[in-house]
Amino acid sequence: MSALRKSDAPTDRESNEPAKIGSAEQSLRERVRLLEAVVDNFPGGISLFDDDLRMVLCNDQQKSMLDYPPELFRNGYPNMEDLFRFNAERGEYGPGSADEHVRRRLELVRQRTPHSYHRTRPNGTVLEIRGVPLSGGGFVTTYLDVTEQRRNQELVAHMAHHDHLTDLPNRALFNDRLQQAIAKTKRNGTIAVLCLDLDRFKPVNDQLGHQAGDELLKQVAGRLSASVRDHDTVARLGGDEFAIVQTDIHQRSDAGVLARRLVAAMHEPFAVCGHSISIGTSIGISVAPDDGSSLDDLLRKADLALYRSKRSGRGTFSFYEGRDEQ
Repeated sequence: MSALRKSDAPTDRESNEPAKIGSAEQSLRERVRLLEAVVDNFPGGISLFDDDLRMVLCNDQQKSMLDYPPELFRNGYPNMEDLFRFNAERGEYGPGSADEHVRRRLELVRQRTPHSYHRTRPNGTVLEIRGVPLSGGGFVTTYLDVTEQRRNQELVAHMAHHDHLTDLPNRALFNDRLQQAIAKTKRNGTIAVLCLDLDRFKPVNDQLGHQAGDELLKQVAGRLSASVRDHDTVARLGGDEFAIVQTDIHQRSDAGVLARRLVAAMHEPFAVCGHSISIGTSIGISVAPDDGSSLDDLLRKADLALYRSKRSGRGTFSFYEGRDEQ
């Protein structure tokens, strides 16, 4: 074989350029493959918009999670404004003008600042939505279903503030409600604190067992709750001790009206585990601001009035009086 002439030899450019092009294409394909893998395996919805706010990517999880119909993509991906309008018109953002919903959301996007919030869909699903602007223009939005997480958080919070047996507010929540009510009386208004002990409850536990006692307490809680207004608070403080914050009353006698209703409700027999049980209740009442303006003061004075009711023969109620301190 004869040697190549110098002019027939390939130049550096001719020999390296195809290799460079092939390497770039391979690198691009690899990046696209990785991006597709990320999108397909993302644990929620993800969508990408270019700098003109046109959608260029939307994974199947997002389409399913937000119930996007196939016709939404009939002419290709929608732009962001069309997507917002579609959601607004089907009630996704709640009541109000669709134009106003679209305007507010576009305004948020155009600020080009990261944002994160929770939205409850009409079907009850709670979504965590995050929007992040991209440095080269465009926007990426992610959607995560946090319904179960939110439900668990609410359950934990509820359990921390409610009695496990009766589901009434516990002492901690009662104290919080009472503090709020006291704060209102400092501006204007009157409230009453009613402390209740059940009469003849111990024999129920002793003779019929704790299961019967627990069932009785649950029925008592139901009757107490049915005897007050929605904005009053009934709480179980422990054992057979209950308390009520009666708000927005006009005079002391309003608390007496409620106390009579409670005594009558507790006087009616309870059907528990096949037995007809008669108990009753004794009640002590303090009124703010007349009897004090602190939680400890009002509870202490209601307790003193309660002891007087017990000494008087039970099944009755008493208002706090100064002689209770003696």
